[in-house]
Amino acid sequence: MVRAQEGLAPRAPLGLVWEAPLAEGKLYYTEVAALVEAYEAQVGARLAPGERGKVGIKVNSRSGRGLSTPLQLLRAMIEVLEARGFERESIVIVDYSEHQLRQAGIMPSLSSDLAHFEGCPVYALDSERYYDPDWFYDSPLPPSMNQEPQLLGGLGRGSSALEEGAIERKSFLAAPLLFDVDFWVNLAVGVDDKALGVDGALANATLWNVSNSQRFLGNEATASAAVAEIAAIPELHERMVLHFVSLERYQYIGGPRFKSRYTRSEPLLWMSSDPVAIDRMLYDRMNKYRLLDGFPEISPLPRQLPFAASLGLGVYDKSQIRLQHLSFVAPESADAGSEDAGSE
Repeated sequence: MVRAQEGLAPRAPLGLVWEAPLAEGKLYYTEVAALVEAYEAQVGARLAPGERGKVGIKVNSRSGRGLSTPLQLLRAMIEVLEARGFERESIVIVDYSEHQLRQAGIMPSLSSDLAHFEGCPVYALDSERYYDPDWFYDSPLPPSMNQEPQLLGGLGRGSSALEEGAIERKSFLAAPLLFDVDFWVNLAVGVDDKALGVDGALANATLWNVSNSQRFLGNEATASAAVAEIAAIPELHERMVLHFVSLERYQYIGGPRFKSRYTRSEPLLWMSSDPVAIDRMLYDRMNKYRLLDGFPEISPLPRQLPFAASLGLGVYDKSQIRLQHLSFVAPESADAGSEDAGSE
């Protein structure tokens, strides 16, 4: 059993990834419920409301409508959390872009004044209402002016060059996930990315969870360093409990924008407390299909994986990743088998 800090939901052991087959129709509830129950059995604790009484769900709508967090997965996660005592108004959904959230069907159209998804509040970080000026990731990289010109312009004409330079160094964190929730879960999407190699669990929990993030995508070194260092911020990391990736649709080349011809679909759902292990598995999956279709592999291994591992956030060596299968075929098959991910 993994010990948690007092008042915090515990995380499962690093390197442990659960896999559940998705039934035809992909409604997800049975699979998500079984995965969460497997996690609870592993850590010896049940997810439930704590002192704060709220829970966060980080979704991903970056790649457009065709490759966002599946709505049925989001619905299933909400229902599983409801079954554990959270009211819908206490389940907050977070992502970066209001426009992309609307495109993905997670936030209602502009004609609606309510920023809710089926009763759950939806927070778009680019509205700038969910940042705390005292909580940010500091980096000397210059900002991307086409990402958040209003944030940088908010200093006003009287601002000094020193003040302007200071704010340009900052990527503000998602305050609700730091201060409002007991814990949060990450519903990531798998897609290749030129700067990141793999845009998966780590990137969704970090780069797409802060302001002023486009500046990191200029090259692989700056992107991978930002991912790992943001993920290691204690106040963010300590409440980041579970990561889910659906293989219902993932993209192995041509990302990060959605290109249907380069997507694959497998009826599988992964869950882990280790985002590094999940991203390593995505990396191997993507390279498998890139080679089959005559494309070069993503190479070298994305740097954020060993960097994050060196900070104690996970494992990336395939020999250390244990894949535990859940089966729903028959009651006698309820016991999960396990294997090394490297043996696949």
